[in-house]
Amino acid sequence: MDELKKQQILETYKWIKVEKYNDDASLTWEERYRRLEQHHIEETKFLIDTIREIVKTL
Repeated sequence: MDELKKQQILETYKWIKVEKYNDDASLTWEERYRRLEQHHIEETKFLIDTIREIVKTL
């Protein structure tokens, strides 16, 4: 991993490739909850995959 990527991970959120969650108040609470849950799953998977990549390089 190059120094720029290390610096981004340590100091910013730019390296996270999952879009920020945007709530849609026009949906029912069930639909909003489902969308939020799906966003958390996507974000968690991305973060776990990134950690696995980092560990492989150690």
